[in-house]
Amino acid sequence: MDVTDWILTAIRWGHALAAVAWVGGGIFYLMVLRPAIRRSQGLPADTGKAIGEEFRGLVSTAIAVLLLTGAILSVSRLTEDAITSPYVAVLVVKIALALYMFYVVRFMRQNIYPEDPELAASGLARLRERLTGTTALLVIGVAVIGLSDVLDGLLEEALVS
Repeated sequence: MDVTDWILTAIRWGHALAAVAWVGGGIFYLMVLRPAIRRSQGLPADTGKAIGEEFRGLVSTAIAVLLLTGAILSVSRLTEDAITSPYVAVLVVKIALALYMFYVVRFMRQNIYPEDPELAASGLARLRERLTGTTALLVIGVAVIGLSDVLDGLLEEALVS
């Protein structure tokens, strides 16, 4: 391995670590923290706000790392001779899902939706919540991590051929 390979390995590691921190934090929140808060009759308002602010900082850092490392890794992989059309198609889906997650976190979830009773009761508001809620982002994040494994498998298959 030359120096470039070591650098790309470090970049891949940083990319994976950022994804695991974000998705793992979401799993912890949904499966451990939120049930514990409900069981303990809630938390003082400032504690819940502090938890949210700390996690938002983690997610913001993860997004920055994922964007930077993802761009580098995409260019690195797409310049290899063994890349196939299925690899590119899966990569495009992965990038689209990741960008959707980034958009939701940065522009939609940052501001609490207006408390309009008519809007809140509408099917549109429920659909929006289902597509932008914590659980939806977690499911998409798990899918994006899974697509990474699919990409690795497609690359290995192309290298063997």
